[in-house]
Amino acid sequence: MAVFKKTNNINDLGFDNRTEANRRRTINPDGTFNIKRKNGFWDDFHIYQWAITCKWSTYWLTVLTIYITANFFFASLYFLIGPEHIQGANHASTGLFWQCYFFSLQTFTTVGYGGLHPTGMLTNTLAGFEAFLGLMTFALATGALYGRFSKPEARLKYSENALISPFRDGQALMLMIANNKKGNLVEVSAKLNFSWLEKDADGKPVRNFSSLNLYLDKIAMLSLSWTIVHPIDSNSPLYNFTPEDYLEKDVEVFVFISCYDDTFSQTVQSRYAYIGAEIVHNAKFRRAFHVDEDGYTVLDVKSVGLYDKLS
Repeated sequence: MAVFKKTNNINDLGFDNRTEANRRRTINPDGTFNIKRKNGFWDDFHIYQWAITCKWSTYWLTVLTIYITANFFFASLYFLIGPEHIQGANHASTGLFWQCYFFSLQTFTTVGYGGLHPTGMLTNTLAGFEAFLGLMTFALATGALYGRFSKPEARLKYSENALISPFRDGQALMLMIANNKKGNLVEVSAKLNFSWLEKDADGKPVRNFSSLNLYLDKIAMLSLSWTIVHPIDSNSPLYNFTPEDYLEKDVEVFVFISCYDDTFSQTVQSRYAYIGAEIVHNAKFRRAFHVDEDGYTVLDVKSVGLYDKLS
């Protein structure tokens, strides 16, 4: 049984040390925190943050929905005012409502082909307001689109499992990362934190947090894969942990990576976590790169994290 216990504020990750029986993992595999926020919708909603962070499919679906809905709204107003106030609208090709809709499309996008144009004060006023609204809407949508493309992001490939592997005269906790996109990541630093359950004096489970010392916590550049190593010695909170302890004590290993992306000239961060069931014992990572016949070093990103069990 492990007797190491360290809960000072330096290693506190900002999570409650109390635990529940049905508690989920703290950090999801995609790096997001597994936390639900209860707050008023308008207090918690920030449109720019949402537009930058939502999925691409959600972004485009929202833009198309706003575009179509807004034009149906204005087409209905033009139709209520009277299609006769739109010069060129007739029954020649489509119904009058659709003529109003197509006029709204041209006004909203400020295209204005000339075949349809407004007449009368009310229709001209509405068309002017719609053109203004269209300009602002497309400016906001384009700004959010640019923000999504220009947002720096550390796309790191993490090994699906962390390993307990032989290291020198003992063992070590190891995980592997690699750059999953073109571009250079330099000044790459890593921090590991360890979380586990222990029973307090009253026999209640309490979650503890501790930082893990690394054999190497910083590299100059991440051009190939990097195996992050925590030696398990007498000073490690993992010392004397058995394979069963990793499951029974609801272990989590938090990984925090910080690096400089010279494509965006900004510092970017990435995070990942491993639970006890994702820690494999007595195994060794395969080498993720090789030198081909032309002398080039080839990194196979898909093979990052592959391992072999040791006998």
